[in-house]
Amino acid sequence: MEQTIGKRIVQNRKRLGLTQDQLAEKLGVTAQAVSKWENDQSCPDITLLSQLADIFGISTDELLGHKQEKVYVAEPVDDEEKETMKFTYDVGRKGTVGFALFVLLTGGLFLAAQLMEIGASFWSILWPTALLVFGATGLFPRFSFFRLFCTVVGGWFLANIFLPISFKPSAGIVWAIILILFGLSLLVDGAKKPKGHKLRFKKGLGKGNRNAPTEEYTEEEDLFRFDASFGEGTKFVCLPVLRRGEVNVSFGDYVIDLSNVESVDNCAMNVNCSFGHLQILVPERFAVKTDSSTAFAGFSVSGSPRNTPEGVIRLNASCSFGEITVEYV
Repeated sequence: MEQTIGKRIVQNRKRLGLTQDQLAEKLGVTAQAVSKWENDQSCPDITLLSQLADIFGISTDELLGHKQEKVYVAEPVDDEEKETMKFTYDVGRKGTVGFALFVLLTGGLFLAAQLMEIGASFWSILWPTALLVFGATGLFPRFSFFRLFCTVVGGWFLANIFLPISFKPSAGIVWAIILILFGLSLLVDGAKKPKGHKLRFKKGLGKGNRNAPTEEYTEEEDLFRFDASFGEGTKFVCLPVLRRGEVNVSFGDYVIDLSNVESVDNCAMNVNCSFGHLQILVPERFAVKTDSSTAFAGFSVSGSPRNTPEGVIRLNASCSFGEITVEYV
């Protein structure tokens, strides 16, 4: 039996842990109206369908029960092409390609060091190669001074190993220059980064959905967990009360949107980002108190909360070879 729009509203409302009163308040209607929708006694006004879909984190077509089927078109292949191996590059899998380049480049450089009898250790090649690949792959499609800084530093250390550079300053001078460049790159990056830049990809919206297969998101009564790598996308946290959150991302570009959280109660969020970018969108009615630790990484806060916030989110952020940004919306 085909599921009605009322049953889909019930299913998605319960999935988000919302009551009929809470859903009605978000839509600006009465709880009786929501009850009639769910019992198929009436249908939502057409002007409310888009708002309902946004709250549920699905497309309007899914809310109405329309599912797009993938169609695969067969193409004739010549006999000469049957044994030909083809390579295609999907920009949505940039993290996977970057990791592959990192592994290949590290192995190749270490092999070259052994053949040239340079005497460089594996670690002395590993970490500057990671910096170089991480910075270079992050310069497109969105330019970042922080990624450029990583590219230059990684390339400099590799050049010192394999090229006969006459100018070799002491370790103290090198680290002092690195710290100065690191601070300047973060300062310029924060000043140049356009405001309101948000990546919003919702599950089920067709071509915009490029979340990696390793993504895992769960919600319980007052907490959420999000673990993902090698992908990009936005996760909308829809909880009446948020007390705890756990986020672990790597090799990707992700957004955590807390706009649909109604309240926070002694909330603590643990966030870990490595070799990637994580943006956390926080409503202005909440204040964020941060305790961050970074290693070759960036952490920034954009905007500010209200003078009298309704709640406080304690954010424990750890970032290595990546970037975490908190933006008030």
